[in-house]
Amino acid sequence: MSVDKKHMMSATLSNYIHLIIKILVSLVLVRIMFLGMPQESYGFWALLWSIFGYSVLLEFGLGVTIQKKSAEYMASNEMHYISALFSTYFVVYFLISLIIASSALFLSTNLELFFVIADTNKLDEYSLTLLIFGLGSAAAFSLGFSVEILRGMHLLKIRNYINTFFVVLNAFLLWQCIVWEQPLYIFALAAVSVQFLNNLSFFIVLKLKVADLKISLNLVNFNDVRSSMKFSLSAYMVMFSNIIIFRTDQIIISAIAGVSFAGVYQIASRVAELFRQFSTQFHESLGTKAAMLNAGDDKTELSNLLIHSNKIISAIATLLFVPAFILIEPLLFLWLELSDKQTVDSAKILLISMYILVVFRSSMVQVLLMNGLHMQLMKVGLIEAFSNIVLSIVLVREYGMIGAAIGTLIPNIVLALFYNIPVSLKYSCTCMKTYIKEYLIPLFISFASTLYIGYLLQDVITPDSILKLFANGMIIVLFFTLLYALLAFKKELRSRF
Repeated sequence: MSVDKKHMMSATLSNYIHLIIKILVSLVLVRIMFLGMPQESYGFWALLWSIFGYSVLLEFGLGVTIQKKSAEYMASNEMHYISALFSTYFVVYFLISLIIASSALFLSTNLELFFVIADTNKLDEYSLTLLIFGLGSAAAFSLGFSVEILRGMHLLKIRNYINTFFVVLNAFLLWQCIVWEQPLYIFALAAVSVQFLNNLSFFIVLKLKVADLKISLNLVNFNDVRSSMKFSLSAYMVMFSNIIIFRTDQIIISAIAGVSFAGVYQIASRVAELFRQFSTQFHESLGTKAAMLNAGDDKTELSNLLIHSNKIISAIATLLFVPAFILIEPLLFLWLELSDKQTVDSAKILLISMYILVVFRSSMVQVLLMNGLHMQLMKVGLIEAFSNIVLSIVLVREYGMIGAAIGTLIPNIVLALFYNIPVSLKYSCTCMKTYIKEYLIPLFISFASTLYIGYLLQDVITPDSILKLFANGMIIVLFFTLLYALLAFKKELRSRF
């Protein structure tokens, strides 16, 4: 069964609508919780999400396999195989959920051994909170594969509608917990209940869409799982390294500096994560196009794609990065009444690190990944993850939470300079001179000029309110857009005219 372009466009539009609603709700919710909770309680809440964010590693990349098989069954009109697929992975995910539940039980009874908690009177409350959060996450995980089948069946709009509803519901319930001054374990109960109902909704939709869906132990086929592991392993290892890089810092900070610091560091990392989400929406199309060109062995077009896609991605990333970097201090103060220098400096360092990742690495990773170099990327990802952990541990002891941000930045810069850029240029047969002339020089001139104008602008319009902050940001964006278009896209503009 084919998916027409109109359907694809509407699905993509629903993705963006969901993303925007999710981010806006998240910004409001973070402000409510950060200002309405004690610092250590908020830090422990952020820590919970970091700890159980690792549960996704236990699926070993099988979600990608489930998507692939569902799409193949739908395309070949073999939907009767969905029952075997569902039954098999229901058992697999249930067994994994038992591991998550056991881990939660162990951590909750030994909490003080792993993390520095200043307020020991809160220890019992935190232990119960972790236990509820862990058991609830395990229950939700057991049905988490249902959404992968929906994605494989191209039911993205329905998925987005469901996710959007539960994002809003989760925010409402947590807000009420703040209003009624509930203990932290009630927050956990609300969050995991919403998470479970979200995944249960996916199962109900799947049951409605596949009328003859059956769940039976007789349909379980572990040989299918074993063969699927070969396909999913490389995707799993890339995901593993990303999880380590983006989630480990808060755990290291909690274990060395204290749980109270994890909350403010999470705020700093949240800014960088929002920047990444907005900057990388182009990557899916880039990877598909790169795979097509590689199949046709068209190195000339692959080189053109690399240069042109880098221009587009760097344009999006830079017009977001410059105002965010310049205005991060007033932004954090107006958003969360935060003026702590360590938090501001950590946010700036993480923004720089994420900018380097997006502009000089992520698009190149898409090209290399879609051209059969996944094993090489996997090794590089593991090296980066290990380096990140070691540097963070060493630097957090010396510099506090700023050390964790520096530990993320250093491997990122080294790999961009000595791996991603040279390997991608070599593979796509792109001349270094062409890369510098057509990409780096226009980007550097536009970036430096916009940064200078942005700092001068603060003397004219002091960003001491949301409206003035927005005005500053829009002027910076407009200036960069015009300058970069003239420098980087002059050939395209000339052909247009």
